[in-house]
Amino acid sequence: GEGHAATDRALAMIERVNQQLAGRDDARIVRTADGVLRARDRGETAVLLGLEGGHALQGSPEVLRLLAANGIRYVTLTHTNTNSWADASTDVARWDGLNDLGRDLIAEMNRLGVLVDLSHVSDDTIRDALDATRAPVIASHSSVRALRDHPRNLSDDLLRAIAGNGGVVMINFYPIYLGGSPTTLETVLDHIEHAVAVAGADHVGLGSDFAGVTSLPAGLGDVTRMPWITHGLLARGLSEETARKILGGNVLRVMREAEAVAAEMRESGA
Repeated sequence: GEGHAATDRALAMIERVNQQLAGRDDARIVRTADGVLRARDRGETAVLLGLEGGHALQGSPEVLRLLAANGIRYVTLTHTNTNSWADASTDVARWDGLNDLGRDLIAEMNRLGVLVDLSHVSDDTIRDALDATRAPVIASHSSVRALRDHPRNLSDDLLRAIAGNGGVVMINFYPIYLGGSPTTLETVLDHIEHAVAVAGADHVGLGSDFAGVTSLPAGLGDVTRMPWITHGLLARGLSEETARKILGGNVLRVMREAEAVAAEMRESGA
């Protein structure tokens, strides 16, 4: 079915990434926060693998373990579709959030040190996942609902809840989720600033979605424009320390904390 095909596609894509990187000395797949820093120190690009869409797990902890063993470090619980264990933000709800299988899969993610990603999931799924997880979460590419009322975006209550879990909300650059006309780099900075004001400087990051969108804000057309985000944050009066956190420090902290939870669970046999 859909799950089997998606799992096969995920494994094939991991293999393809491995092949693409095999002959290169400027990029490598990493699995830990320390791995990211080691790659940076060598002048390499650190590549982290994620699974966007929990339907590919087929509701199976074994499939999750297989994908984790092959390098997957975060799982977006749903994509645009509600699946057999979690409701999506842009589909009909079946479970009022997570069901028991979903809670089991989150426990297994915690054990494996695989980050729980709450982008694309429904508000109820976010609340259930925060109740279930023992590790901090990410929302890998979600903007803020106070500035753009869209089900893919996060309300202030959910921003605060994710901050309370120690997690990170990574702001999406897709104009559909940003609002404003025309949408510019400044609109993205507005969303970042709002998230910092509500969730705190330790709980905001960047989730550009460069690879997944059909249009981008004026002034943010590709990755070469990222220094303008740094410039914009500093120009708006955010400290250099806060800018560093937003540019990646917060995500590295969440990875480290999730790795520590996984080690603790394995040692205690949880």
